[in-house]
Amino acid sequence: MDTLSTKANLPPANADDVLSTQWLSVIMLWLAGVYAAMQFAKFSTSFDSLLAHYQSSPSTISIGLSSVGIMGLIFGTVAGVLSGKLGHKKVLLASLLLGSSLSFLQSFLPDIEYLLFSRILEGLSHLGVVVSAPTLMISISEKRHQAICMGLWGTFFGVAFALMGWFGNQLLHIGGLSLLYQSHAILILPIFIYLSLYLKPSQRDNVKEQTQAKQEASINQLEVIHAFIKDLVSLYKNPTSLLPGLVFLFHTSMFVSLLTFIPRLSEDLDTKNQLFIVLPLVSIAGTFLAGVLAQYWFTAQRVGTLAYAGVAFFSLLTFINIDSPTHFYAFAICLLIFSGLVAGSAFAMIPVLVKEASEQAKSNGAIAQLGNLGASIGPPVFAATLVRFDSLGMMLAILALCFAGGCMTLYASRFNNE
Repeated sequence: MDTLSTKANLPPANADDVLSTQWLSVIMLWLAGVYAAMQFAKFSTSFDSLLAHYQSSPSTISIGLSSVGIMGLIFGTVAGVLSGKLGHKKVLLASLLLGSSLSFLQSFLPDIEYLLFSRILEGLSHLGVVVSAPTLMISISEKRHQAICMGLWGTFFGVAFALMGWFGNQLLHIGGLSLLYQSHAILILPIFIYLSLYLKPSQRDNVKEQTQAKQEASINQLEVIHAFIKDLVSLYKNPTSLLPGLVFLFHTSMFVSLLTFIPRLSEDLDTKNQLFIVLPLVSIAGTFLAGVLAQYWFTAQRVGTLAYAGVAFFSLLTFINIDSPTHFYAFAICLLIFSGLVAGSAFAMIPVLVKEASEQAKSNGAIAQLGNLGASIGPPVFAATLVRFDSLGMMLAILALCFAGGCMTLYASRFNNE
């Protein structure tokens, strides 16, 4: 290709703005995220069935549940760097195909050791999706839509758990574990086909990936490894790339525990059962609302600060009203709405604080890694505080996390690359 034609194919000088948002592709990328989150949700929903089938201890099955997150904890930032180097679309499609294959293999209910090993590999699939998909969503969105797209992306985890809780139990009753895992494997196929054929990353990112590939082809492998390590270190030294992950860390440290333990605090059976269904749904609404607020009314950092303050305030009201089912129910819902706002604000900060697609992938990798850290350490800490200090201990833990998270959002307010 000659110089003139190459220049003609380059994006305009202000390449940060896409001409129009590819909404259908945005939705498909979000559905890919929902599919990835179902890798957690399917084991949570089928936990009792797995115990019965394998006649194993809860701790062993819990390893299967958490091992997907452990991969994100160990390799989250590494995946962010690699996704930028290998190409986000390639990483996404490979991850979806790997996840579908592993879910299909799990439907044959192999021996427990093979099942656990498949979950470790499934963690790599999950990680590849949650690092590459949101980066691609940003790259195909107009600047004015990016916060909304990240607010939508932030709902994927709650949506997955809500859908799996709704349909997953029905599938278990109809066909057991095999049908549930086979359905999960098949679910991704139409999404995979669409993204393979129709997802068009921005031309700016394609040019950068091609340029980077040519540069790396001209240097030796030792230099590639050195550059990779340098990129990884730069992530932790760059506050704008790391801050969304730190904001998300304090959210995930309490989110799973809020969904797990808040309903159980109520002595009223109807209130308890309703909250198990309602709380994940209202958290989804809060997460998407954060994207809208960050797009049109507040900065993403301000949304995060207000959200952490709301979590602290409504946690106090929730715990004070444990003995009043009506008030407890209402305040618990408000608590989870603000918790969802925190998650949405963290994702909405990425396009505000970080402009380059490669840096956005690193930031998404940090969110994956630090989010999995919070999800891994949060539930046992909250369980221990409940056992030792009752509901007061849980309330104090929430307040401490809100204070730390609020400090991160205030610090993030110092940076604005818009």
